Amino acid sequence: MVATKGQAVRIHPFRLVGLLMPLEAGTPAQIAFAVPKRHVKLAVDRNRVRRHMREAYRQNKHRWYGQLGGRQCAWLLTFQGPKPLPWSEASGKITRIFDRWTQEHASVGR
Repeated sequence: MVATKGQAVRIHPFRLVGLLMPLEAGTPAQIAFAVPKRHVKLAVDRNRVRRHMREAYRQNKHRWYGQLGGRQCAWLLTFQGPKPLPWSEASGKITRIFDRWTQEHASVGR
């Protein structure tokens, strides 16, 4: 449902699709991470990209939860690049893409 009805933001090589919706869990947000085999062939590289995505999200999620303003959201973060990025670059882009999504689609005043 998130992938088909959500609002998308793209900062190469990441794509974030999110949908403000009530969740069964009591958490402010649920997130899924996807690294398609089509883009990253080796499993070790896909796992590294997924680890970087999860860690960048974990370190910054408190900021984005506050911007949701008590509403709940489901997100899908997809890596669409041909090769893994260094940690510093991946972390910066993931932070920017979530900041942009929350500003455009989930600002508290909306």
